[in-house]
Amino acid sequence: MGQLMTADLKSFFQSESPQLVVQPEKPFPSFEQFSHLNVTKELGGNMAKEVVLAIAELRNFSAQHKLDEEIREGLETHLRNISHEVEQAEERRRGLLDVLGEESLLKLDITVSKEIENTVHPEISLQHLVAGFSLKWTLRTDRAQDCRSQGAKMAALRRGRMPHFATVTMEPRPSMLALLGRGSGDVDCVYHLHLPALSAAIDEYCSGTQRRARLGIRDNFRRLYDQRRIRDYDELRSYTASL
Repeated sequence: MGQLMTADLKSFFQSESPQLVVQPEKPFPSFEQFSHLNVTKELGGNMAKEVVLAIAELRNFSAQHKLDEEIREGLETHLRNISHEVEQAEERRRGLLDVLGEESLLKLDITVSKEIENTVHPEISLQHLVAGFSLKWTLRTDRAQDCRSQGAKMAALRRGRMPHFATVTMEPRPSMLALLGRGSGDVDCVYHLHLPALSAAIDEYCSGTQRRARLGIRDNFRRLYDQRRIRDYDELRSYTASL
């Protein structure tokens, strides 16, 4: 599904919005609004590597040159003190990182981004996330929760404008579509791969009956449809191209 949708959007944007870049399976920190989330990972590296190398070079220099014994001993004492302080600082940093922890972030199934100007480092390009999509052939309660959790994290962790975030599905049951489309705010809307066909099928299933259960299915679907909580896939393409 992801491969097909990526190919379809690339083909559509090629003529409508060539500045948009479509990519599958990209994590949030790949984009400028969420790039600060990479800081924890960078801090996890050896921050004192250069200092340790500099100390080793000073020791080699001291050993290769005829320095006064008192100067040599004094230099070695200073180097040992520096090494000890560096080790202590590294231990404190690792302890703080353990307390801080790391955000667990799911990859977005489909991302749509565009390049923007980098005012701080003009030589480095920035990719701005325009839209992200979570793809589900069908929905279960846990699958719906995945989408809502992902949207909530994007809203909470972003620095800048919230990208358009929606679910794309072929789910036919209005009750399951309502789990995502009833306006929780975590998901902008639900795009259905063939909304006209689903609408016609529900009308046919519910026509000519007075059974409350069936009428409830139709009313629930119509409410989602009229409030634009659920939209057709064709609208996804045209709306995203305008962002």
